[in-house]
Amino acid sequence: MNQEPTTNLEIDIQNFQVFPQHVGVWQGNWLRLDANGQELTRFTATLTKRIVDNQWLQSNKYNYADGTTVTQNFVGTPLKEGVIDITGTDSAFSNFRAIAEEHGENLIIFNVWDKVSGVLIGTETINLVRPDYCVRTSQGFAPDGTLKSFMMITEHRTAL
Repeated sequence: MNQEPTTNLEIDIQNFQVFPQHVGVWQGNWLRLDANGQELTRFTATLTKRIVDNQWLQSNKYNYADGTTVTQNFVGTPLKEGVIDITGTDSAFSNFRAIAEEHGENLIIFNVWDKVSGVLIGTETINLVRPDYCVRTSQGFAPDGTLKSFMMITEHRTAL
């Protein structure tokens, strides 16, 4: 967590290698497991990802079997080439800091820290397997650094 958030308008997200390939509407299946691999929950989600005024804008709408829906919104600003500082605009994420970094031609790795303690609380990989299909996995950590949960996600792009 050594990078400080800054808005760098000289770095254009449109010119990044991986993020622009994720623009569009994605629908997917999410499965959350505890540290022992036991299912905690599964749900579907629709994610809308856009680049507007050199910001990464993302809205995640989660749909649960009981009819409950939850929406979370995120804004990202470029830190340097291939790296975006992601901020949750909803109060549930006000205590977290996330950095998303491109790796190679199809991979993004997110790291999420608790702002107060600086402790890493999550790491997620997003692998763009095909232009219309991605696989995501995440690891969630307890404040002491022990594994708390896993998540497996498969998503298909449904619109640009």
